[in-house]
Amino acid sequence: MTQGERVKAVRKTLGLTLDKFGGRLGVTKTAISNIETDNRNLTEQMAKAICREFNVNYTWLVDELGDMF
Repeated sequence: MTQGERVKAVRKTLGLTLDKFGGRLGVTKTAISNIETDNRNLTEQMAKAICREFNVNYTWLVDELGDMF
């Protein structure tokens, strides 16, 4: 699973739209969509923001080790 696919898995697990997910992170739905489809890389800053905002396990998000939460 790519980092983008893991971001999408988090969003779907939380039942959030691209709009709502991005809104909580201060970015547009297009930015989230680009990350999820691997058109854009997941930056360190965005990974940390996702982990902080949604209580996601950083190691899982970045390296797919451990559990999502």
